[in-house]
Amino acid sequence: MKTGFLSLLCIGILLACQNPPKEDLTEFQKEVEGMHDKIMGPYMQIADLQEGIRQEIAKDSTQRAKGDSLIMALGQAEKGMDDWMSNYNGDTLLDLSAEKGRAYLEAEKAKVTKVEEQTSSSVAAAKAFLKK
Repeated sequence: MKTGFLSLLCIGILLACQNPPKEDLTEFQKEVEGMHDKIMGPYMQIADLQEGIRQEIAKDSTQRAKGDSLIMALGQAEKGMDDWMSNYNGDTLLDLSAEKGRAYLEAEKAKVTKVEEQTSSSVAAAKAFLKK
């Protein structure tokens, strides 16, 4: 009985000393991609907001400087999102080590957070300008 227990204990210790299981980054990846999904609503409004501002400027040229500034900010937000989406490679996470995968997702989360802030603020300013 003692030798059986000792054998199982030794096998357990040997198995525990093997490489640790790869960290599951699925939840972190879902969080990052969820941030993208959250931004998509305001992102889809950008072209309509830019057009609305152009129409408003055409009616009231005294608003041109403010309107042009808002159009540019919306364009930068749109470009930021387009760039992030084209450069994000979430499907390659399985090829990376857990450490590199986590580092990649942390960097992507920082980027998408910046895009979210830029998109939210420019869309809110455009809506305020258009009084929507």
